[in-house]
Order: sequence, then C-alpha cells, then structure tokens
Amino acid sequence: MPVATAEPRAADKMTDAGHSAALDLRIHDSFDEIRPLWRAFERDAVMSVYQGLRWLELWHSHVGGATLDRLALVVGERDGRPVFIWPLGIWRAGPLKIARWLGGKFNNYNLGLWCPSEIAAITEEEMRRALGDIARKAGIDSFELANQPKTWEGFDNPFAMICEQQSPSNSFVMDLEPDFDALYARRRSSRSRRTQRRKRETMAEAGEIRLLHARDEATVLKIVDALVEQRNARAAEAGIPSIFAEKGAQAMTREILLDGLSSPTTGPIMEAHALEVGGIIRATYVGGVHRGRYSCFLNSFREDDLTATSPGDQLLLDVVEYCCQSGMTQLDLGIGEARYKSAWCEPDPLFDSFIAMSAAGRLHAGFYELRQSVKRAIKANPVLWNAVKKARQLRSRAHF
Repeated sequence: MPVATAEPRAADKMTDAGHSAALDLRIHDSFDEIRPLWRAFERDAVMSVYQGLRWLELWHSHVGGATLDRLALVVGERDGRPVFIWPLGIWRAGPLKIARWLGGKFNNYNLGLWCPSEIAAITEEEMRRALGDIARKAGIDSFELANQPKTWEGFDNPFAMICEQQSPSNSFVMDLEPDFDALYARRRSSRSRRTQRRKRETMAEAGEIRLLHARDEATVLKIVDALVEQRNARAAEAGIPSIFAEKGAQAMTREILLDGLSSPTTGPIMEAHALEVGGIIRATYVGGVHRGRYSCFLNSFREDDLTATSPGDQLLLDVVEYCCQSGMTQLDLGIGEARYKSAWCEPDPLFDSFIAMSAAGRLHAGFYELRQSVKRAIKANPVLWNAVKKARQLRSRAHF
C-alpha cells in the first residue's frame, strides 16, 4: 500500500456521527504527567506486554531517551474517560520530525493501549482527525509505525483502517491448554518427540539438568549474564549487531526482571528461565506475562559440546510446559522466522503504517516504506535470504 496521508485539522475536538461526545486529545512529554492514568488504564486495556508503563519507562531511561527528540504520549478521551493511550516518541531526521512507537526493536508488538468498549467503535474518520491534530500540535512530518498486529484479543487494530503494509517478518503465536501432554502430542510429531527424548538423555550424561526460574536477585543476575554472553557470541558469529550493543540494554533487561520480584503490580511483568546442565547455563528465555499470554522477548543458547543436544529447543519445551501448568492461554515467540518457531506456532502477520503529514514527510516515509518492502522481498526469497546471511558471516569473520 502506498504512503497514506491524514490532513491536519484545526479543531481541537472531534465528533463523529456514531458518537454523542467529542474525542479530546492531549499530548504529554513526560511519563510523570500521566503515570496514575496509565497505571489504572492498563489494568483492563487492550494492549500487549510491550505497552506496559514500566517497560516503556525503563526503555526510555536506559535505551531510547538518548536518541529521541521528545516523548509524545497521546491520550484520547471521551466524556473524561480514556479511549486510548498512544505511546509515541518523536525522532529527528535532519529538519524532519518523525513519530514512532516507543520501544523500537525491543518491542515485538506495537498497538497502543485501547479501552475495550471503545476500540471497535472508533471510526476511520476519527483516526484520521486524531493523527492530523497530533501532527499539527507536535509539528510531526510523518508517522512511521512498525510491527503492528492486525488483531489483538479479538479486536481489529484501528490503525489498519489508515494504512496497512505487510511487515518484513511475521511473529509466531500458539494457543495453550492446561493439558501440556495433549498439546505436545498435537503440535509435535512422534518422531520429533522421540528425538527430543534422546537428546535429553544425551544431555543428562553431561551432568545434572536443572530448570531455573528467576525467583530471586541472584538467579536474575546469573541468567542475564548468560543471556548477554550467549546473544553477543551468536550475533558475532552471524555477523549482525547484538541487541546488547545498544547502550543500556543489559541494564534495562536486568532492572525489568528485578522489578517483577520486588514490585507487585497489576500490569505486565517479565520473567526469566534458564536450562542449566552440569552447573553451566546452556539456554535462556526472557518473556513478558500479561493477561494469560507469554510473550518471548529474548532467548539464547550456548555454543559448546552440548549444542548438538539442542538446549534452546529443550528449554522451549520446558517453558511451554511451565506456561500450560501456570494457566496461561497463549504463547508467542516474537518477530522473525525460525525453525523452532514454526515447529510450535502459527505465523501472526504484522503490518506497518506510513502516514505522511507534510511533503517532506511523504518523501521520508516513502523511503522507509520502500526499505521495508525490499527487506520483506529478500526474506521471502530463500536464495536471497541465505545469500544475505552468508555475506554477513563472511564479513564478520573478515573482521577477526
């Protein structure tokens, strides 16, 4: 789909034939200004774990705050009650102001926070007017909104009414059930289950197998250290930047996990799990838990003499069982195609929205839209995608 437009409107209030009251907009440049409202709203809002207040506050303080121009936390209200919160930031691209979702590549899903009784009623005209009014007030040249789900918790995403271009990669999700054994038998073939058992037996010959759940500070720190080491090593081998090359990423991950231990909350929390064999952590999973859904944020595995036993797959099996036993109803493994994801889950297509608010913004959004289209085409072509991955590996080895 080409870059969309939403013309700025002069009105501060908006009405629609389907609503008796106007939609009021406020834009805040500080979390402090709306913290109580956000905390109350996220208890029932349609949202993912990545729209949790604490998650985005820590991302902003540790990672994103140094790169963006300012926050643009948009609150839409009707009759004094919140309809949505859009956690946006404004980045500079030369003289241009570009609005994007807060969280960047740390988020697997972007959708804002929505009132369950309002999300299905908001109209395309209201969305366009809202975007235009926000752009006028904040001087935004384009909205470039990546990795948005088409539906969430049974509701259609209102941003799809404005502009919907397929993202370069899918996410992957599956429904869970209390009976893990039944789920395992249905999702995985008898051959794959036998292979997993044999690998587990081989792994056990190397030492005691322990499944670690981060329930105390020492275990959190131990798992995060292993996660960072393993992710960095894997990224170097693949010739791509590690997420922990981002300044503050390790501190953010550590703090959000420690928060879950010490700060009871009704909002999303993050959990960490690890597979330890012979006293060494061989694989890790860090994921968010919100309203019965486990969302994998990061995972890793150690390259060593036990790699052939697939420690990452073994830990995923344990995590799925843990989620079933804990009463969770869904699990997603995040963005990006991988064999272990498709073995368990179904693709969950995401979309991007490129919405120009000025002539210069149209050029910038058009370039970004083209870049995303090229990435999607390359990833969809196995020959091209394998060539890209091989080139990255060769480039990485040449630097050593």
